[in-house]
Amino acid sequence: MEILFVRHGKTDWNNHKKMQGSADISLSEEGIEHAKIMAEKLQNTKIDVAFCSPLNRAKETMEIINNSRTNKIPTIIEDSLSERNYALYEGRNKELFNYDILWDYSNPLSINNFFEFAWPIIYFIFGKLLRAYKDKTVLIVSHGGVSKIFEMLLSKNSLYPDELATYLPNNSEIITYRNINENDFVFNIKENDIEADNNKNLFQIITPNKISLLFPELKIEDLIDVNKISKCPKIRYRACIIFTKEDDNLAIETYSNTKECKLPARTIEPTRNILHQVREILLQMTGYLGDISDFYNIGETIEIRPSDPVAEIVFTQVYYISKARLVAEPLPDNKDEMEGFKLDFYSVDEAIKLMNIALKEAKGIDGEFYRPTITKKSIALRDKLILDFWHNRN
Repeated sequence: MEILFVRHGKTDWNNHKKMQGSADISLSEEGIEHAKIMAEKLQNTKIDVAFCSPLNRAKETMEIINNSRTNKIPTIIEDSLSERNYALYEGRNKELFNYDILWDYSNPLSINNFFEFAWPIIYFIFGKLLRAYKDKTVLIVSHGGVSKIFEMLLSKNSLYPDELATYLPNNSEIITYRNINENDFVFNIKENDIEADNNKNLFQIITPNKISLLFPELKIEDLIDVNKISKCPKIRYRACIIFTKEDDNLAIETYSNTKECKLPARTIEPTRNILHQVREILLQMTGYLGDISDFYNIGETIEIRPSDPVAEIVFTQVYYISKARLVAEPLPDNKDEMEGFKLDFYSVDEAIKLMNIALKEAKGIDGEFYRPTITKKSIALRDKLILDFWHNRN
Protein backbone atom coordinates (compact mmCIF):
# COMPACT_ATOMS: atom_id res chain seq x y z
CA MET A 1 0.00 0.00 0.00
CA GLU A 2 1.07 3.57 -0.63
CA ILE A 3 -0.48 6.68 0.88
CA LEU A 4 0.34 10.11 -0.55
CA PHE A 5 -0.56 12.81 1.96
CA VAL A 6 -0.82 16.35 0.56
CA ARG A 7 -1.34 19.41 2.69
CA HIS A 8 -3.50 21.99 0.90
CA GLY A 9 -2.00 24.96 -0.93
CA LYS A 10 -1.31 28.28 0.76
CA THR A 11 -3.98 30.75 1.77
CA ASP A 12 -3.72 34.43 2.71
CA TRP A 13 -4.21 33.35 6.33
CA ASN A 14 -1.17 31.07 6.05
CA ASN A 15 0.89 34.02 4.80
CA HIS A 16 -0.30 36.23 7.64
CA LYS A 17 0.22 33.47 10.25
CA LYS A 18 -3.44 33.40 11.21
CA MET A 19 -5.12 30.43 12.83
CA GLN A 20 -7.37 28.77 10.23
CA GLY A 21 -8.84 25.62 11.71
CA SER A 22 -12.37 24.97 10.51
CA ALA A 23 -12.68 28.46 8.95
CA ASP A 24 -13.40 27.88 5.24
CA ILE A 25 -10.62 29.89 3.61
CA SER A 26 -9.80 29.66 -0.12
CA LEU A 27 -6.36 29.35 -1.70
CA SER A 28 -4.39 32.50 -2.42
CA GLU A 29 -2.99 33.21 -5.89
CA GLU A 30 0.41 32.08 -4.63
CA GLY A 31 -1.20 28.93 -3.20
CA ILE A 32 -2.81 28.13 -6.55
CA GLU A 33 0.53 28.43 -8.36
CA HIS A 34 2.35 26.26 -5.79
CA ALA A 35 -0.45 23.67 -5.96
CA LYS A 36 -0.06 23.52 -9.74
CA ILE A 37 3.66 22.78 -9.33
CA MET A 38 2.84 20.01 -6.85
CA ALA A 39 0.15 18.66 -9.19
CA GLU A 40 2.71 18.31 -11.99
CA LYS A 41 4.71 15.95 -9.76
CA LEU A 42 1.63 13.72 -9.44
CA GLN A 43 0.62 14.05 -13.09
CA ASN A 44 1.74 10.57 -14.14
CA THR A 45 1.49 8.82 -10.77
CA LYS A 46 -0.98 5.94 -10.71
CA ILE A 47 -3.47 6.79 -7.96
CA ASP A 48 -6.51 4.60 -7.37
CA VAL A 49 -8.60 6.86 -5.15
CA ALA A 50 -8.42 10.20 -3.32
CA PHE A 51 -9.93 11.25 0.00
CA CYS A 52 -10.33 14.98 0.50
CA SER A 53 -11.25 17.28 3.37
CA PRO A 54 -14.60 19.08 2.92
CA LEU A 55 -12.97 22.53 3.41
CA ASN A 56 -12.56 24.70 0.30
CA ARG A 57 -8.77 25.07 0.46
CA ALA A 58 -8.42 21.28 0.32
CA LYS A 59 -11.09 20.80 -2.37
CA GLU A 60 -9.49 23.52 -4.51
CA THR A 61 -6.11 21.75 -4.16
CA MET A 62 -7.70 18.45 -5.16
CA GLU A 63 -9.33 20.09 -8.18
CA ILE A 64 -5.96 21.49 -9.31
CA ILE A 65 -4.45 18.00 -9.02
CA ASN A 66 -7.21 16.47 -11.15
CA ASN A 67 -7.13 19.29 -13.71
CA SER A 68 -3.49 18.45 -14.42
CA ARG A 69 -4.27 14.80 -15.18
CA THR A 70 -5.66 12.94 -18.16
CA ASN A 71 -6.87 10.13 -15.89
CA LYS A 72 -8.94 11.82 -13.19
CA ILE A 73 -8.71 10.43 -9.68
CA PRO A 74 -12.05 9.28 -8.16
CA THR A 75 -12.47 11.56 -5.16
CA ILE A 76 -14.35 10.97 -1.90
CA ILE A 77 -15.06 13.86 0.48
CA GLU A 78 -14.19 12.61 3.98
CA ASP A 79 -15.40 14.70 6.93
CA SER A 80 -12.84 13.24 9.36
CA LEU A 81 -10.05 14.86 7.31
CA SER A 82 -11.24 18.36 8.17
CA GLU A 83 -8.94 20.63 10.18
CA ARG A 84 -9.15 20.98 13.94
CA ASN A 85 -11.61 23.57 15.23
CA TYR A 86 -9.74 26.33 17.07
CA ALA A 87 -12.95 28.10 18.12
CA LEU A 88 -12.37 31.73 19.18
CA TYR A 89 -8.71 31.59 18.13
CA GLU A 90 -9.53 31.18 14.43
CA GLY A 91 -8.46 34.27 12.52
CA ARG A 92 -6.10 35.36 15.31
CA ASN A 93 -2.31 35.47 15.14
CA LYS A 94 -0.60 32.16 15.85
CA GLU A 95 1.76 33.83 18.29
CA LEU A 96 -1.19 34.27 20.67
CA PHE A 97 -1.85 30.52 20.71
CA ASN A 98 -0.13 27.87 22.85
CA TYR A 99 0.38 24.92 20.50
CA ASP A 100 2.30 22.92 23.11
CA ILE A 101 -0.72 22.58 25.37
CA LEU A 102 -3.11 21.92 22.50
CA TRP A 103 -1.15 19.00 21.08
CA ASP A 104 0.26 17.49 24.28
CA TYR A 105 -1.53 14.14 24.29
CA SER A 106 0.54 12.95 27.29
CA ASN A 107 -1.14 15.48 29.57
CA PRO A 108 -4.23 14.19 31.44
CA LEU A 109 -5.68 17.70 31.25
CA SER A 110 -5.62 17.81 27.44
CA ILE A 111 -5.84 14.17 26.38
CA ASN A 112 -9.64 14.17 26.08
CA ASN A 113 -9.64 17.28 23.91
CA PHE A 114 -6.84 15.89 21.75
CA PHE A 115 -8.55 12.58 21.05
CA GLU A 116 -11.87 14.31 20.40
CA PHE A 117 -10.12 15.62 17.29
CA ALA A 118 -7.81 12.67 16.61
CA TRP A 119 -10.20 9.76 17.06
CA PRO A 120 -12.32 10.28 13.89
CA ILE A 121 -9.03 10.26 11.92
CA ILE A 122 -7.89 7.10 13.74
CA TYR A 123 -11.29 5.53 13.02
CA PHE A 124 -10.95 6.46 9.33
CA ILE A 125 -7.39 5.07 9.07
CA PHE A 126 -7.98 1.75 10.79
CA GLY A 127 -11.66 1.32 10.10
CA LYS A 128 -11.60 2.13 6.40
CA LEU A 129 -8.33 3.17 4.78
CA LEU A 130 -6.01 0.32 5.75
CA ARG A 131 -8.67 -2.33 5.27
CA ALA A 132 -10.64 -1.51 2.13
CA TYR A 133 -7.71 0.08 0.26
CA LYS A 134 -4.72 -1.93 1.50
CA ASP A 135 -3.67 -2.93 -2.04
CA LYS A 136 -4.15 0.56 -3.51
CA THR A 137 -2.32 3.84 -3.94
CA VAL A 138 -4.35 6.44 -2.06
CA LEU A 139 -4.12 10.23 -2.15
CA ILE A 140 -5.11 12.20 0.97
CA VAL A 141 -5.65 15.96 0.55
CA SER A 142 -6.03 17.55 3.95
CA HIS A 143 -4.54 19.88 6.57
CA GLY A 144 -1.61 20.43 8.91
CA GLY A 145 -3.45 19.27 12.01
CA VAL A 146 -4.59 16.07 10.29
CA SER A 147 -1.04 15.44 9.04
CA LYS A 148 0.13 15.32 12.67
CA ILE A 149 -2.18 12.37 13.37
CA PHE A 150 -1.09 10.52 10.22
CA GLU A 151 2.55 11.02 11.18
CA MET A 152 1.90 9.99 14.79
CA LEU A 153 0.20 6.77 13.68
CA LEU A 154 1.88 5.74 10.44
CA SER A 155 5.53 6.50 11.11
CA LYS A 156 7.91 3.87 12.41
CA ASN A 157 9.02 6.40 15.01
CA SER A 158 5.80 7.97 16.25
CA LEU A 159 5.80 11.67 17.05
CA TYR A 160 6.26 12.41 20.72
CA PRO A 161 3.99 14.98 22.43
CA ASP A 162 6.65 17.68 22.37
CA GLU A 163 7.23 17.06 18.65
CA LEU A 164 3.60 17.04 17.61
CA ALA A 165 3.19 20.78 18.15
CA THR A 166 6.08 21.67 15.84
CA TYR A 167 5.60 19.01 13.13
CA LEU A 168 4.01 20.55 10.04
CA PRO A 169 4.48 19.79 6.32
CA ASN A 170 4.76 22.74 3.98
CA ASN A 171 1.72 23.79 1.99
CA SER A 172 1.45 21.61 -1.15
CA GLU A 173 4.08 19.22 0.23
CA ILE A 174 3.69 15.50 -0.56
CA ILE A 175 4.38 13.02 2.28
CA THR A 176 4.69 9.38 1.22
CA TYR A 177 3.87 6.37 3.44
CA ARG A 178 4.64 2.85 2.20
CA ASN A 179 4.55 -0.72 3.45
CA ILE A 180 7.84 -2.13 4.64
CA ASN A 181 6.62 -5.72 4.57
CA GLU A 182 3.43 -7.16 3.17
CA ASN A 183 1.47 -7.04 6.43
CA ASP A 184 2.88 -3.85 7.90
CA PHE A 185 0.24 -1.17 8.09
CA VAL A 186 2.31 1.47 6.23
CA PHE A 187 5.24 3.44 7.56
CA ASN A 188 7.23 6.51 6.69
CA ILE A 189 10.84 5.61 7.45
CA LYS A 190 12.89 8.44 8.94
CA GLU A 191 16.66 8.61 8.79
CA ASN A 192 17.04 9.26 12.51
CA ASP A 193 15.61 7.15 15.30
CA ILE A 194 13.66 9.54 17.50
CA GLU A 195 13.15 7.01 20.27
CA ALA A 196 16.87 6.47 20.71
CA ASP A 197 17.22 10.12 21.74
CA ASN A 198 14.47 10.04 24.35
CA ASN A 199 16.19 8.26 27.24
CA LYS A 200 15.87 10.85 30.01
CA ASN A 201 12.16 10.35 30.63
CA LEU A 202 9.99 7.43 29.71
CA PHE A 203 7.43 8.06 27.02
CA GLN A 204 6.12 5.43 24.65
CA ILE A 205 3.19 5.50 22.29
CA ILE A 206 2.08 2.02 21.29
CA THR A 207 0.07 1.77 18.08
CA PRO A 208 -1.17 -1.18 16.00
CA ASN A 209 1.56 -0.26 13.51
CA LYS A 210 4.33 -0.83 16.04
CA ILE A 211 2.84 -4.22 16.88
CA SER A 212 2.71 -5.12 13.19
CA LEU A 213 6.40 -4.21 12.86
CA LEU A 214 7.29 -6.72 15.58
CA PHE A 215 4.88 -9.38 14.28
CA PRO A 216 4.70 -9.06 10.48
CA GLU A 217 2.70 -12.30 10.28
CA LEU A 218 -0.26 -10.48 11.84
CA LYS A 219 -2.66 -8.83 9.41
CA ILE A 220 -4.76 -5.82 10.29
CA GLU A 221 -7.80 -8.13 10.44
CA ASP A 222 -6.02 -10.14 13.16
CA LEU A 223 -5.64 -7.06 15.35
CA ILE A 224 -8.63 -4.81 14.70
CA ASP A 225 -12.30 -5.70 14.41
CA VAL A 226 -13.70 -2.83 12.37
CA ASN A 227 -17.23 -3.62 13.57
CA LYS A 228 -16.18 -2.99 17.17
CA ILE A 229 -14.35 0.34 16.82
CA SER A 230 -16.19 2.97 18.85
CA LYS A 231 -17.14 6.26 17.22
CA CYS A 232 -16.01 7.94 20.46
CA PRO A 233 -13.02 6.31 22.19
CA LYS A 234 -13.12 4.89 25.69
CA ILE A 235 -10.19 6.33 27.67
CA ARG A 236 -8.70 4.59 30.70
CA TYR A 237 -6.20 6.07 33.19
CA ARG A 238 -3.81 3.70 34.94
CA ALA A 239 -0.96 3.78 37.43
CA CYS A 240 1.80 1.25 36.83
CA ILE A 241 4.15 0.63 39.74
CA ILE A 242 7.73 -0.56 39.70
CA PHE A 243 8.38 -1.53 43.29
CA THR A 244 11.26 -3.36 44.90
CA LYS A 245 12.17 -5.05 48.16
CA GLU A 246 15.46 -4.51 49.99
CA ASP A 247 17.25 -6.78 47.48
CA ASP A 248 16.09 -4.56 44.56
CA ASN A 249 14.16 -7.39 42.90
CA LEU A 250 11.06 -6.21 41.02
CA ALA A 251 7.47 -7.26 41.65
CA ILE A 252 5.86 -9.04 38.68
CA GLU A 253 2.29 -10.28 38.46
CA THR A 254 1.79 -13.62 36.70
CA TYR A 255 -1.53 -15.08 35.57
CA SER A 256 -1.49 -18.85 35.09
CA ASN A 257 -4.85 -19.13 33.30
CA THR A 258 -4.24 -16.39 30.73
CA LYS A 259 -0.45 -17.01 30.43
CA GLU A 260 0.42 -13.37 31.14
CA CYS A 261 2.92 -11.47 33.22
CA LYS A 262 2.57 -7.78 34.03
CA LEU A 263 3.91 -5.00 36.17
CA PRO A 264 1.48 -4.17 39.01
CA ALA A 265 -1.03 -1.62 37.74
CA ARG A 266 -4.64 -0.64 38.16
CA THR A 267 -7.18 1.96 36.99
CA ILE A 268 -6.93 5.32 38.73
CA GLU A 269 -8.91 8.54 38.99
CA PRO A 270 -6.69 11.31 37.55
CA THR A 271 -8.21 13.90 39.89
CA ARG A 272 -7.36 12.01 43.10
CA ASN A 273 -4.06 12.12 44.98
CA ILE A 274 -1.79 9.73 43.10
CA LEU A 275 0.33 8.61 46.06
CA HIS A 276 -2.78 7.56 47.97
CA GLN A 277 -4.00 5.58 44.97
CA VAL A 278 -0.64 3.88 44.44
CA ARG A 279 -0.54 2.81 48.10
CA GLU A 280 -4.10 1.49 47.81
CA ILE A 281 -3.18 -0.54 44.71
CA LEU A 282 -0.10 -2.00 46.38
CA LEU A 283 -1.82 -2.85 49.63
CA GLN A 284 -4.95 -4.37 48.13
CA MET A 285 -3.35 -6.29 45.27
CA THR A 286 -0.04 -7.32 46.85
CA GLY A 287 -0.17 -6.69 50.60
CA TYR A 288 2.96 -4.53 50.33
CA LEU A 289 3.70 -0.94 51.29
CA GLY A 290 6.76 0.96 50.11
CA ASP A 291 8.95 3.80 51.30
CA ILE A 292 7.11 6.97 50.30
CA SER A 293 10.32 9.01 50.68
CA ASP A 294 11.53 7.24 47.52
CA PHE A 295 8.45 7.64 45.35
CA TYR A 296 8.52 9.39 41.97
CA ASN A 297 7.11 9.43 38.45
CA ILE A 298 9.20 7.73 35.73
CA GLY A 299 7.08 8.70 32.74
CA GLU A 300 4.03 7.73 30.71
CA THR A 301 2.83 5.36 28.03
CA ILE A 302 -0.16 5.72 25.73
CA GLU A 303 -1.71 2.76 23.95
CA ILE A 304 -4.02 3.13 20.95
CA ARG A 305 -6.08 -0.04 20.74
CA PRO A 306 -8.99 0.34 18.27
CA SER A 307 -11.81 -2.18 18.93
CA ASP A 308 -10.71 -2.95 22.50
CA PRO A 309 -13.96 -3.56 24.44
CA VAL A 310 -12.70 -2.03 27.70
CA ALA A 311 -10.57 0.95 26.64
CA GLU A 312 -9.28 2.07 23.24
CA ILE A 313 -7.00 4.77 24.63
CA VAL A 314 -5.00 3.70 27.68
CA PHE A 315 -2.97 6.38 29.46
CA THR A 316 -0.53 4.88 31.96
CA GLN A 317 1.55 6.86 34.44
CA VAL A 318 4.55 4.86 35.66
CA TYR A 319 5.80 5.25 39.25
CA TYR A 320 8.64 3.84 41.31
CA ILE A 321 8.54 3.07 45.03
CA SER A 322 11.28 1.24 46.91
CA LYS A 323 11.88 -0.90 50.01
CA ALA A 324 8.46 -2.50 49.96
CA ARG A 325 7.46 -4.54 53.04
CA LEU A 326 4.74 -7.19 53.29
CA VAL A 327 2.22 -5.89 55.83
CA ALA A 328 -1.03 -7.67 54.97
CA GLU A 329 -2.62 -10.47 53.00
CA PRO A 330 -3.25 -9.44 49.38
CA LEU A 331 -6.87 -9.07 48.29
CA PRO A 332 -7.03 -9.63 44.52
CA ASP A 333 -10.47 -9.19 43.01
CA ASN A 334 -12.55 -12.05 41.56
CA LYS A 335 -11.34 -11.45 38.01
CA ASP A 336 -7.68 -11.66 39.08
CA GLU A 337 -8.31 -14.86 40.99
CA MET A 338 -10.14 -16.38 38.00
CA GLU A 339 -7.16 -15.50 35.79
CA GLY A 340 -4.73 -17.21 38.18
CA PHE A 341 -3.08 -14.16 39.78
CA LYS A 342 0.23 -14.57 41.63
CA LEU A 343 2.90 -12.07 42.71
CA ASP A 344 6.63 -12.87 42.64
CA PHE A 345 9.88 -10.90 42.72
CA TYR A 346 12.55 -11.13 40.01
CA SER A 347 15.79 -9.47 39.03
CA VAL A 348 15.46 -6.95 36.19
CA ASP A 349 17.08 -9.38 33.73
CA GLU A 350 14.73 -12.19 34.77
CA ALA A 351 11.71 -9.89 34.53
CA ILE A 352 12.69 -8.78 31.01
CA LYS A 353 13.00 -12.41 29.91
CA LEU A 354 9.49 -13.06 31.24
CA MET A 355 8.16 -10.03 29.38
CA ASN A 356 9.81 -11.11 26.13
CA ILE A 357 8.12 -14.50 26.41
CA ALA A 358 4.78 -12.85 27.22
CA LEU A 359 5.09 -10.52 24.22
CA LYS A 360 5.88 -13.38 21.85
CA GLU A 361 3.08 -15.62 23.12
CA ALA A 362 0.39 -12.98 23.73
CA LYS A 363 -2.76 -13.62 21.72
CA GLY A 364 -6.46 -12.99 21.95
CA ILE A 365 -8.49 -14.93 24.48
CA ASP A 366 -12.12 -15.97 24.05
CA GLY A 367 -14.70 -16.86 26.66
CA GLU A 368 -14.74 -15.45 30.19
CA PHE A 369 -11.21 -14.01 29.85
CA TYR A 370 -11.96 -12.39 26.49
CA ARG A 371 -9.57 -9.72 25.26
CA PRO A 372 -8.58 -9.26 21.58
CA THR A 373 -5.08 -9.85 20.24
CA ILE A 374 -4.37 -6.12 19.94
CA THR A 375 -4.96 -5.74 23.69
CA LYS A 376 -2.79 -8.67 24.71
CA LYS A 377 0.07 -7.65 22.41
CA SER A 378 -0.20 -4.01 23.46
CA ILE A 379 -0.09 -4.83 27.19
CA ALA A 380 2.91 -7.11 26.76
CA LEU A 381 4.77 -4.57 24.59
CA ARG A 382 3.97 -1.75 27.02
CA ASP A 383 5.41 -3.54 30.07
CA LYS A 384 8.44 -4.77 28.11
CA LEU A 385 9.22 -1.21 26.99
CA ILE A 386 8.84 0.05 30.57
CA LEU A 387 11.23 -2.60 31.88
CA ASP A 388 13.72 -1.97 29.06
CA PHE A 389 13.71 1.72 29.93
CA TRP A 390 14.18 0.95 33.62
CA HIS A 391 17.06 -1.43 32.89
CA ASN A 392 18.84 1.07 30.61
CA ARG A 393 18.33 3.89 33.07
CA ASN A 394 19.79 1.94 35.96
